[in-house]
Amino acid sequence: MKLCFDGAALKQSLSNRNTNKTVRINSFYACTLLLLIGSIVIFWGLKDVNAQSSQSGQFKVIVQVQNTGNLDEQGALHVAIDGLRDPQTKSGLIFPALQTVSYTFEFSSAQVPVGKGFTAEVIYGDDEIKRALGVNSAANTPETVTLTIP
Repeated sequence: MKLCFDGAALKQSLSNRNTNKTVRINSFYACTLLLLIGSIVIFWGLKDVNAQSSQSGQFKVIVQVQNTGNLDEQGALHVAIDGLRDPQTKSGLIFPALQTVSYTFEFSSAQVPVGKGFTAEVIYGDDEIKRALGVNSAANTPETVTLTIP
């Protein structure tokens, strides 16, 4: 046990207590601040995810094939966006005689801005091809293309 009559030990122990209390308060403040920032970051991230999922984000092309002939035709449809390398294809389709059938193709709207062109084609019979060109209009509605065969 250390006895000191000049009061130096008493002052030192009080300052240690104040320092420990200050460190605890600063630590608590830092943890609270980190928790608040983390909550804001997580909330903002979820908000962006919800915003993306609420938008359809799809550009649709409806291709109508009108068979004016007396015989059913079998073939395939292709829709290609100008400047993109991956056209969408639907093959093994039947185009009934004297009827019109419709097929829908979907693309990411990020790849097809307003004003971007596309080509739709039907291949039927002995490699007969019919094509139609279209453009993504400003309206948020699917673009419709009609191809007439034979």
